[in-house]
Amino acid sequence: MVFNKVRSSLIAVSILYHATSAFTQPTSASSRSTSLHAIAPAATVSVPSWVDLGESLPSDSTSTPEQPLVTLYRDTNGWCPFCERVWIALRVKNIPYQETLVNLQDKPDWFLNAVPTGLVPAVMIHTDLLTDTSSSSKEGDSSEEKEKTTPERTLVWESVDIMRKLDEMFPNHGPKLMNEDDAAFLEAREVCAAVQSAGFGLLYGGNATTTAVETEEKRSALEAALDGMDAHLSKVTNGGPFLLGSELSGVDIEVIPTLERFRYQFPLLRNVTLSTTTLRPNLQRWFEAIDASPAYASRVAGDEYSWTAVASTFLRIFGSRGNELTVEQNATIARVEAAATALTLDFVNDSGGADSTDDGYVAACREAAEKLIANHEAVVADCSRADPKSQKELGRSSNVERADLALRMIADSLLNNNSDVNLTLFRNKKDATEAAFALRTVAKRLSVPRDMGGPAAKVLRRRLMVLAQNMEANAKDSTRPLGIPRRSKFQSKL
Repeated sequence: MVFNKVRSSLIAVSILYHATSAFTQPTSASSRSTSLHAIAPAATVSVPSWVDLGESLPSDSTSTPEQPLVTLYRDTNGWCPFCERVWIALRVKNIPYQETLVNLQDKPDWFLNAVPTGLVPAVMIHTDLLTDTSSSSKEGDSSEEKEKTTPERTLVWESVDIMRKLDEMFPNHGPKLMNEDDAAFLEAREVCAAVQSAGFGLLYGGNATTTAVETEEKRSALEAALDGMDAHLSKVTNGGPFLLGSELSGVDIEVIPTLERFRYQFPLLRNVTLSTTTLRPNLQRWFEAIDASPAYASRVAGDEYSWTAVASTFLRIFGSRGNELTVEQNATIARVEAAATALTLDFVNDSGGADSTDDGYVAACREAAEKLIANHEAVVADCSRADPKSQKELGRSSNVERADLALRMIADSLLNNNSDVNLTLFRNKKDATEAAFALRTVAKRLSVPRDMGGPAAKVLRRRLMVLAQNMEANAKDSTRPLGIPRRSKFQSKL
């Protein structure tokens, strides 16, 4: 497959992002957050500690979670395209699963000993938990070289082989995905392979000696491949919108990770727009259908901001190839970073259903709260550290205590689905400025799906940006005598 040609490059990016995640990087004792008790809040305002917030998380006592039948081993940050395929497949087939995250910088010995390739993804199928209605698999399967079977467990690696095995062992869980004996499936796969090959050729195929004419030829090849995919979609049985008809299939899942990246990055990096309502409208319908698929959109999908923000990192890693960046490459990086900055301005307007009692919105609030509370030490440290490890251009707050306090206020509002936040603790202009800076940094550092799903990120980013905005608007100038309050309403609507 075409993906294999660029696998090492994509894994390098995954390694980089594991090391720089705002929600997962380790913190030293000197950089850990300060508790509420060290801040001396106003007597009339109480903000829960992180311990209290953790204890306030709602439980699932009303329902019994399904026992996982599969363990998915994937990269820590959730950006590996091969892992993304399996992640989507498990969700489409509605197979109960659990995750074990593998640090690609320091793969544990148990993983290297278990998986011959040493690569993610891999899955362990809990054969001992399957019933006759869940699986038709028997030991001694013919695909021995891509799996290991014990009396109770079956380990499989390589994304396509995993998807095949899920179909085989879970025939009663969701649709069959890998209909590789179907001519239409193979034709669609060939169409998608042409798009991937041309896309990677344009993105990574150039070097210092590549001429403008050669680059234009590569761009034309991609445009032609995209036209071919649009034409293919226009002839799909029952009108699509997916590659094989009205249902998401394995061939859709195979290509989603590539086209997800292409659609956000190619307009900025290579001046190629994949689709609009008038340009390749059938491909546009495919994107819209993919985006509307809960199995993909709620947790696995990356978003426009995340892919735009990482594009400049791609350029710095793969563009220079050990040499200094060219004037043109530096100009592209500046353009990409400007685009990312412009997208952050939309965070405050992107309500994600704010003030809604909709179940999806409530679930997004809960996920955002859980992630923030579970990783609060790393998040507070990242937005206030003097020596940031990545995205140094964002800057950091110099007041750990105020950053910690502001983030606890955010977590509390998410837990209670409450848009009212009291700003009394941030009357001082300097404190408000530092806290607001920290909140904006967290919003800009938040990456999807590395840190959380898209809906949760949308809710959290908006609350972070709105609170930052309101803090600064309501703050009192630190030079003003304490007994002379500014006319201000110290109440923030998130």
